[in-house]
Amino acid sequence: MGINAKIGSVLVVLLCIWCVSAQKEIIIGTIIDEQGDCASYAAGIEAAIDLAVSDLNDSYAKSGLDTTVTIIKSTSNGTRESAAQAAKDVISQSARVIVGPSSSEEVSGVLPVLTRAGIFSVNPSSSRALSLPGDPMVRLCPDDSSLMKAALRYHQMNQQDSQGTKVLLLAREDLYGEVLSDMFSSYEQIADPVFYPAHTRDFTQALKTLDSIVDPMIAEVGEKNVTIIVVSLDETGDLLAQASAYSGLEKARWEGMDGAALHATVLENETAAAFAYKTGFTTLSFNIAQPVVSDYWRVFDAVKEAKGGKVPCIYEILAYDQTLMAAWIVQNNPKNPEEMLYIADNYGKYSYAATGWLKLNENSDREFGDYYFYMVDKSEDGYYWKPVYVYKYESDTIQSLNGVRNKFMERFLER
Repeated sequence: MGINAKIGSVLVVLLCIWCVSAQKEIIIGTIIDEQGDCASYAAGIEAAIDLAVSDLNDSYAKSGLDTTVTIIKSTSNGTRESAAQAAKDVISQSARVIVGPSSSEEVSGVLPVLTRAGIFSVNPSSSRALSLPGDPMVRLCPDDSSLMKAALRYHQMNQQDSQGTKVLLLAREDLYGEVLSDMFSSYEQIADPVFYPAHTRDFTQALKTLDSIVDPMIAEVGEKNVTIIVVSLDETGDLLAQASAYSGLEKARWEGMDGAALHATVLENETAAAFAYKTGFTTLSFNIAQPVVSDYWRVFDAVKEAKGGKVPCIYEILAYDQTLMAAWIVQNNPKNPEEMLYIADNYGKYSYAATGWLKLNENSDREFGDYYFYMVDKSEDGYYWKPVYVYKYESDTIQSLNGVRNKFMERFLER
Protein backbone atom coordinates (compact mmCIF):
# COMPACT_ATOMS: atom_id res chain seq x y z
CA MET A 1 0.00 0.00 0.00
CA GLY A 2 1.43 3.45 -0.97
CA ILE A 3 2.04 6.09 1.64
CA ASN A 4 -0.74 8.36 0.36
CA ALA A 5 -3.21 5.51 0.70
CA LYS A 6 -1.93 4.67 4.15
CA ILE A 7 -2.44 8.10 5.61
CA GLY A 8 -5.79 8.45 3.92
CA SER A 9 -8.08 11.32 3.25
CA VAL A 10 -6.25 13.86 5.38
CA LEU A 11 -3.19 13.98 3.14
CA VAL A 12 -5.32 13.80 0.02
CA VAL A 13 -6.88 17.05 1.22
CA LEU A 14 -3.46 18.47 2.08
CA LEU A 15 -2.08 17.78 -1.38
CA CYS A 16 -5.13 18.47 -3.54
CA ILE A 17 -5.86 21.85 -1.97
CA TRP A 18 -2.20 22.83 -1.90
CA CYS A 19 -1.76 26.56 -1.47
CA VAL A 20 0.86 28.05 -3.82
CA SER A 21 3.64 29.44 -1.67
CA ALA A 22 7.30 30.35 -1.78
CA GLN A 23 7.75 28.66 1.55
CA LYS A 24 9.41 25.28 1.12
CA GLU A 25 10.04 24.43 4.76
CA ILE A 26 7.15 23.90 7.17
CA ILE A 27 8.49 24.54 10.67
CA ILE A 28 6.50 23.14 13.59
CA GLY A 29 7.41 23.45 17.26
CA THR A 30 6.67 20.77 19.85
CA ILE A 31 6.58 20.84 23.64
CA ILE A 32 6.86 17.45 25.35
CA ASP A 33 6.85 16.88 29.12
CA GLU A 34 9.85 14.63 29.79
CA GLN A 35 10.29 15.26 33.52
CA GLY A 36 6.89 16.11 34.98
CA ASP A 37 3.65 14.29 35.69
CA CYS A 38 2.92 13.53 32.03
CA ALA A 39 6.41 12.22 31.30
CA SER A 40 5.06 8.69 30.77
CA TYR A 41 3.51 9.97 27.52
CA ALA A 42 6.76 11.43 26.17
CA ALA A 43 8.06 8.47 24.16
CA GLY A 44 4.64 7.78 22.64
CA ILE A 45 3.99 11.41 21.72
CA GLU A 46 7.39 11.74 20.09
CA ALA A 47 6.84 8.52 18.10
CA ALA A 48 3.46 9.77 16.85
CA ILE A 49 4.92 13.14 15.82
CA ASP A 50 7.85 11.50 14.06
CA LEU A 51 5.51 9.19 12.14
CA ALA A 52 3.37 12.13 11.04
CA VAL A 53 6.42 14.07 9.84
CA SER A 54 7.73 11.04 7.97
CA ASP A 55 4.34 10.51 6.30
CA LEU A 56 4.08 14.16 5.32
CA ASN A 57 7.59 14.36 3.89
CA ASP A 58 7.16 11.10 1.98
CA SER A 59 3.88 12.36 0.53
CA TYR A 60 5.33 15.69 -0.55
CA ALA A 61 8.27 13.91 -2.21
CA LYS A 62 6.02 11.42 -4.03
CA SER A 63 3.87 14.32 -5.26
CA GLY A 64 6.87 16.22 -6.64
CA LEU A 65 6.63 19.03 -4.09
CA ASP A 66 9.91 20.55 -2.95
CA THR A 67 8.63 20.86 0.61
CA THR A 68 9.73 19.41 3.93
CA VAL A 69 8.38 19.49 7.47
CA THR A 70 10.92 20.32 10.16
CA ILE A 71 10.23 19.78 13.86
CA ILE A 72 11.74 22.04 16.53
CA LYS A 73 11.53 20.00 19.73
CA SER A 74 11.50 21.44 23.24
CA THR A 75 10.83 19.81 26.58
CA SER A 76 9.25 20.78 29.88
CA ASN A 77 9.02 19.46 33.43
CA GLY A 78 5.24 19.73 33.55
CA THR A 79 5.03 23.17 35.18
CA ARG A 80 3.56 26.35 33.75
CA GLU A 81 6.92 28.08 33.93
CA SER A 82 8.86 25.38 32.08
CA ALA A 83 6.19 25.11 29.39
CA ALA A 84 6.25 28.88 28.89
CA GLN A 85 10.04 28.79 28.48
CA ALA A 86 9.77 25.88 26.05
CA ALA A 87 7.31 27.90 23.96
CA LYS A 88 9.71 30.85 23.89
CA ASP A 89 12.51 28.51 22.80
CA VAL A 90 10.66 27.11 19.78
CA ILE A 91 9.30 30.54 18.83
CA SER A 92 12.86 31.88 18.77
CA GLN A 93 13.62 29.22 16.15
CA SER A 94 10.85 30.44 13.81
CA ALA A 95 8.03 28.07 14.83
CA ARG A 96 4.61 29.67 14.32
CA VAL A 97 2.51 26.65 15.30
CA ILE A 98 3.27 24.39 18.28
CA VAL A 99 2.13 20.80 18.83
CA GLY A 100 1.43 20.51 22.55
CA PRO A 101 1.88 20.77 25.41
CA SER A 102 -0.20 17.98 26.95
CA SER A 103 -1.43 19.03 30.40
CA SER A 104 -3.86 21.81 31.27
CA GLU A 105 -1.28 23.27 33.66
CA GLU A 106 1.28 23.57 30.86
CA VAL A 107 -1.24 24.94 28.36
CA SER A 108 -2.24 27.65 30.84
CA GLY A 109 1.45 28.54 31.07
CA VAL A 110 2.03 28.87 27.32
CA LEU A 111 -1.19 30.79 26.58
CA PRO A 112 0.18 34.25 27.53
CA VAL A 113 3.31 33.55 25.47
CA LEU A 114 1.24 32.54 22.45
CA THR A 115 -1.00 35.58 22.75
CA ARG A 116 1.91 38.04 22.93
CA ALA A 117 3.84 36.43 20.07
CA GLY A 118 0.89 35.72 17.76
CA ILE A 119 1.71 31.99 17.80
CA PHE A 120 -0.72 29.06 17.68
CA SER A 121 -0.97 25.75 19.58
CA VAL A 122 -2.65 22.47 18.64
CA ASN A 123 -2.93 20.46 21.86
CA PRO A 124 -5.02 17.80 23.63
CA SER A 125 -6.04 19.79 26.73
CA SER A 126 -9.64 19.23 27.78
CA SER A 127 -9.93 21.66 30.71
CA ARG A 128 -13.08 23.75 30.60
CA ALA A 129 -11.09 26.67 32.01
CA LEU A 130 -9.08 26.75 28.77
CA SER A 131 -12.08 26.29 26.47
CA LEU A 132 -12.51 29.91 25.41
CA PRO A 133 -13.44 31.19 21.94
CA GLY A 134 -10.77 33.17 20.16
CA ASP A 135 -7.77 31.84 22.08
CA PRO A 136 -4.77 31.07 19.82
CA MET A 137 -5.16 27.33 20.12
CA VAL A 138 -7.13 24.28 19.07
CA ARG A 139 -7.81 21.37 21.42
CA LEU A 140 -8.26 18.06 19.60
CA CYS A 141 -10.02 16.49 22.58
CA PRO A 142 -13.62 17.15 23.67
CA ASP A 143 -13.74 19.44 26.69
CA ASP A 144 -14.43 18.21 30.20
CA SER A 145 -18.18 18.76 29.86
CA SER A 146 -18.24 15.68 27.62
CA LEU A 147 -16.05 13.78 30.09
CA MET A 148 -18.47 14.63 32.88
CA LYS A 149 -21.49 13.42 30.89
CA ALA A 150 -19.80 10.06 30.37
CA ALA A 151 -18.72 9.80 34.02
CA LEU A 152 -22.19 10.64 35.30
CA ARG A 153 -23.83 8.05 33.06
CA TYR A 154 -21.45 5.48 34.53
CA HIS A 155 -22.37 6.54 38.07
CA GLN A 156 -26.07 6.33 37.31
CA MET A 157 -25.62 2.82 35.97
CA ASN A 158 -23.78 1.71 39.11
CA GLN A 159 -26.27 3.31 41.47
CA GLN A 160 -29.38 1.67 40.08
CA ASP A 161 -29.34 -1.14 42.64
CA SER A 162 -27.94 0.84 45.56
CA GLN A 163 -30.04 2.05 48.46
CA GLY A 164 -27.58 4.86 49.13
CA THR A 165 -24.22 5.96 47.81
CA LYS A 166 -21.51 8.38 48.87
CA VAL A 167 -18.91 9.95 46.59
CA LEU A 168 -15.51 11.32 47.60
CA LEU A 169 -12.98 13.15 45.49
CA LEU A 170 -9.20 12.93 45.76
CA ALA A 171 -7.41 15.31 43.41
CA ARG A 172 -4.08 16.89 42.58
CA GLU A 173 -3.92 20.57 43.48
CA ASP A 174 -3.49 22.15 40.06
CA LEU A 175 -5.69 23.40 37.24
CA TYR A 176 -6.61 19.88 36.11
CA GLY A 177 -7.63 18.72 39.57
CA GLU A 178 -9.32 21.91 40.68
CA VAL A 179 -11.47 22.35 37.56
CA LEU A 180 -12.69 18.75 37.56
CA SER A 181 -13.35 18.95 41.31
CA ASP A 182 -15.54 22.01 40.80
CA MET A 183 -17.42 20.28 37.99
CA PHE A 184 -18.06 17.13 40.04
CA SER A 185 -19.21 19.18 43.01
CA SER A 186 -21.81 20.90 40.86
CA TYR A 187 -23.25 17.56 39.69
CA GLU A 188 -22.80 15.21 42.66
CA GLN A 189 -23.35 15.35 46.40
CA ILE A 190 -19.66 15.22 47.22
CA ALA A 191 -17.91 15.99 50.49
CA ASP A 192 -15.26 18.70 50.31
CA PRO A 193 -12.54 17.42 47.95
CA VAL A 194 -9.28 16.18 49.43
CA PHE A 195 -6.33 17.69 47.58
CA TYR A 196 -2.69 16.70 47.48
CA PRO A 197 0.18 18.84 46.15
CA ALA A 198 0.89 18.47 42.44
CA HIS A 199 4.26 16.82 41.70
CA THR A 200 4.38 15.02 45.06
CA ARG A 201 4.90 11.30 45.56
CA ASP A 202 4.06 11.29 49.27
CA PHE A 203 0.31 11.09 49.78
CA THR A 204 0.32 10.33 53.51
CA GLN A 205 -1.56 13.40 54.69
CA ALA A 206 -4.20 13.27 51.97
CA LEU A 207 -4.80 9.53 52.46
CA LYS A 208 -5.10 9.89 56.25
CA THR A 209 -7.71 12.60 55.76
CA LEU A 210 -9.56 10.51 53.18
CA ASP A 211 -9.51 7.42 55.41
CA SER A 212 -11.03 9.38 58.31
CA ILE A 213 -13.91 10.45 56.05
CA VAL A 214 -14.47 7.05 54.44
CA ASP A 215 -14.90 5.01 57.64
CA PRO A 216 -18.14 6.67 58.85
CA MET A 217 -19.53 6.66 55.32
CA ILE A 218 -19.00 2.91 55.03
CA ALA A 219 -20.68 2.46 58.37
CA GLU A 220 -23.67 4.41 57.04
CA VAL A 221 -24.17 2.97 53.54
CA GLY A 222 -22.03 -0.17 53.46
CA GLU A 223 -18.97 -1.32 51.57
CA LYS A 224 -18.85 -0.68 47.84
CA ASN A 225 -21.54 1.99 48.15
CA VAL A 226 -18.76 4.50 48.74
CA THR A 227 -16.90 5.65 45.63
CA ILE A 228 -13.58 7.47 45.62
CA ILE A 229 -12.88 9.40 42.41
CA VAL A 230 -9.22 10.17 41.73
CA VAL A 231 -8.04 13.05 39.53
CA SER A 232 -4.41 12.14 38.91
CA LEU A 233 -1.66 11.79 36.32
CA ASP A 234 1.61 9.84 36.39
CA GLU A 235 1.47 9.63 40.18
CA THR A 236 -1.50 7.22 39.99
CA GLY A 237 0.57 4.08 40.61
CA ASP A 238 2.26 5.49 43.72
CA LEU A 239 -1.02 6.87 44.99
CA LEU A 240 -2.85 3.54 44.75
CA ALA A 241 0.07 1.64 46.26
CA GLN A 242 0.12 3.92 49.29
CA ALA A 243 -3.68 3.80 49.59
CA SER A 244 -3.48 0.02 50.02
CA ALA A 245 -2.07 0.55 53.52
CA TYR A 246 -5.46 1.82 54.74
CA SER A 247 -8.00 -0.93 55.35
CA GLY A 248 -10.95 1.47 55.08
CA LEU A 249 -9.89 2.69 51.65
CA GLU A 250 -9.76 -0.88 50.34
CA LYS A 251 -13.47 -1.26 51.07
CA ALA A 252 -14.52 1.58 48.75
CA ARG A 253 -14.89 1.49 44.96
CA TRP A 254 -12.23 3.52 43.17
CA GLU A 255 -12.51 5.38 39.90
CA GLY A 256 -10.06 7.51 37.92
CA MET A 257 -10.38 10.22 35.33
CA ASP A 258 -8.72 10.43 31.92
CA GLY A 259 -5.30 11.30 33.35
CA ALA A 260 -5.12 7.83 34.93
CA ALA A 261 -6.55 5.83 32.02
CA LEU A 262 -4.38 2.94 30.77
CA HIS A 263 -1.49 4.08 32.95
CA ALA A 264 1.41 1.63 32.91
CA THR A 265 2.50 3.02 36.31
CA VAL A 266 -0.44 1.15 37.85
CA LEU A 267 0.44 -2.20 36.28
CA GLU A 268 4.18 -1.87 36.91
CA ASN A 269 3.63 -1.54 40.66
CA GLU A 270 2.44 -4.90 41.98
CA THR A 271 0.92 -3.34 45.10
CA ALA A 272 -0.91 -0.69 43.08
CA ALA A 273 -2.18 -3.24 40.56
CA ALA A 274 -3.48 -5.54 43.29
CA PHE A 275 -5.24 -2.62 45.00
CA ALA A 276 -6.75 -1.46 41.70
CA TYR A 277 -8.01 -4.97 40.97
CA LYS A 278 -9.50 -5.39 44.45
CA THR A 279 -11.28 -2.03 44.44
CA GLY A 280 -12.57 -2.26 40.85
CA PHE A 281 -10.50 0.75 39.82
CA THR A 282 -12.09 2.02 36.60
CA THR A 283 -10.91 4.93 34.49
CA LEU A 284 -12.26 6.57 31.35
CA SER A 285 -10.87 8.55 28.46
CA PHE A 286 -11.94 9.86 25.09
CA ASN A 287 -11.30 7.42 22.25
CA ILE A 288 -12.68 6.41 18.87
CA ALA A 289 -13.01 2.79 17.73
CA GLN A 290 -11.52 2.80 14.25
CA PRO A 291 -11.79 0.24 11.42
CA VAL A 292 -8.96 -2.12 10.53
CA VAL A 293 -7.73 0.07 7.65
CA SER A 294 -7.57 3.24 9.74
CA ASP A 295 -4.32 5.12 10.33
CA TYR A 296 -5.20 4.85 14.02
CA TRP A 297 -3.67 1.39 14.13
CA ARG A 298 -0.46 2.42 12.36
CA VAL A 299 0.00 5.14 14.95
CA PHE A 300 -1.05 2.73 17.71
CA ASP A 301 1.67 0.29 16.64
CA ALA A 302 4.36 2.98 16.39
CA VAL A 303 3.51 4.32 19.84
CA LYS A 304 3.29 0.86 21.36
CA GLU A 305 6.74 -0.01 20.02
CA ALA A 306 8.20 3.24 21.39
CA LYS A 307 6.69 2.41 24.81
CA GLY A 308 8.23 -1.05 24.93
CA GLY A 309 4.97 -2.89 24.25
CA LYS A 310 2.72 -0.91 26.61
CA VAL A 311 -0.80 -0.11 25.40
CA PRO A 312 -0.98 3.47 24.04
CA CYS A 313 -3.44 6.02 25.32
CA ILE A 314 -5.38 8.45 23.16
CA TYR A 315 -3.26 11.46 24.17
CA GLU A 316 -0.21 9.83 22.59
CA ILE A 317 -2.03 8.85 19.40
CA LEU A 318 -3.57 12.33 19.10
CA ALA A 319 -0.11 13.84 18.56
CA TYR A 320 -0.19 12.39 15.02
CA ASP A 321 -3.35 14.31 14.12
CA GLN A 322 -2.10 17.42 15.91
CA THR A 323 1.01 17.38 13.70
CA LEU A 324 -0.99 17.00 10.47
CA MET A 325 -3.25 19.90 11.45
CA ALA A 326 -0.25 22.03 12.41
CA ALA A 327 1.39 21.39 9.02
CA TRP A 328 -1.80 22.33 7.18
CA ILE A 329 -2.07 25.59 9.11
CA VAL A 330 1.55 26.58 8.43
CA GLN A 331 1.53 25.70 4.73
CA ASN A 332 -1.44 28.04 4.19
CA ASN A 333 0.71 31.02 5.26
CA PRO A 334 -1.67 32.60 7.78
CA LYS A 335 -0.94 36.19 8.78
CA ASN A 336 -2.23 35.99 12.36
CA PRO A 337 -3.86 33.65 14.94
CA GLU A 338 -7.34 34.58 13.69
CA GLU A 339 -6.49 33.20 10.27
CA MET A 340 -4.91 30.15 11.92
CA LEU A 341 -8.17 29.47 13.78
CA TYR A 342 -10.14 29.82 10.55
CA ILE A 343 -7.81 27.41 8.72
CA ALA A 344 -7.94 24.90 11.59
CA ASP A 345 -11.74 25.08 11.76
CA ASN A 346 -12.10 24.39 8.04
CA TYR A 347 -9.53 21.61 8.19
CA GLY A 348 -11.49 19.98 11.00
CA LYS A 349 -14.76 20.11 9.07
CA TYR A 350 -13.41 17.99 6.23
CA SER A 351 -10.72 15.83 7.83
CA TYR A 352 -11.16 12.24 8.92
CA ALA A 353 -7.82 11.65 10.60
CA ALA A 354 -6.26 8.82 12.60
CA THR A 355 -8.57 9.54 15.55
CA GLY A 356 -11.67 10.21 13.44
CA TRP A 357 -13.46 13.42 12.50
CA LEU A 358 -11.73 16.55 13.76
CA LYS A 359 -14.73 18.89 13.65
CA LEU A 360 -14.38 21.74 16.16
CA ASN A 361 -17.02 23.58 18.18
CA GLU A 362 -17.31 27.33 18.72
CA ASN A 363 -14.59 27.21 21.39
CA SER A 364 -12.16 25.37 19.09
CA ASP A 365 -12.51 22.14 21.06
CA ARG A 366 -13.15 18.85 19.32
CA GLU A 367 -16.92 18.75 19.04
CA PHE A 368 -17.62 15.12 19.84
CA GLY A 369 -16.18 11.77 20.76
CA ASP A 370 -16.95 8.56 22.62
CA TYR A 371 -15.45 7.61 25.99
CA TYR A 372 -14.10 4.19 26.90
CA PHE A 373 -13.96 2.83 30.43
CA TYR A 374 -10.99 0.67 31.42
CA MET A 375 -10.70 -1.58 34.46
CA VAL A 376 -7.66 -3.37 35.87
CA ASP A 377 -8.19 -7.11 35.44
CA LYS A 378 -6.04 -10.14 36.18
CA SER A 379 -5.02 -13.23 34.24
CA GLU A 380 -2.41 -15.91 34.74
CA ASP A 381 0.02 -13.56 32.96
CA GLY A 382 -0.56 -10.74 35.42
CA TYR A 383 -2.58 -7.55 35.60
CA TYR A 384 -3.77 -5.67 32.53
CA TRP A 385 -6.14 -2.89 31.47
CA LYS A 386 -9.41 -4.17 30.05
CA PRO A 387 -11.99 -2.05 28.15
CA VAL A 388 -15.31 -2.72 29.91
CA TYR A 389 -17.80 -0.04 28.80
CA VAL A 390 -18.17 2.63 26.15
CA TYR A 391 -20.12 5.85 26.41
CA LYS A 392 -21.62 6.65 23.00
CA TYR A 393 -21.80 10.38 22.35
CA GLU A 394 -24.61 10.31 19.79
CA SER A 395 -27.01 8.24 21.88
CA ASP A 396 -25.85 9.48 25.34
CA THR A 397 -25.76 5.86 26.57
CA ILE A 398 -23.38 3.43 28.26
CA GLN A 399 -22.82 0.09 26.53
CA SER A 400 -21.10 -2.98 27.95
CA LEU A 401 -18.13 -4.36 26.01
CA ASN A 402 -18.49 -7.81 27.55
CA GLY A 403 -18.39 -10.34 24.73
CA VAL A 404 -17.62 -7.71 22.06
CA ARG A 405 -15.05 -8.89 19.53
CA ASN A 406 -13.68 -6.28 17.16
CA LYS A 407 -10.37 -4.72 16.16
CA PHE A 408 -10.41 -2.31 19.10
CA MET A 409 -10.95 -5.03 21.70
CA GLU A 410 -8.47 -7.42 20.10
CA ARG A 411 -5.68 -4.86 20.02
CA PHE A 412 -6.27 -3.58 23.53
CA LEU A 413 -6.42 -7.06 25.01
CA GLU A 414 -3.42 -8.57 23.24
CA ARG A 415 -0.44 -9.05 25.55
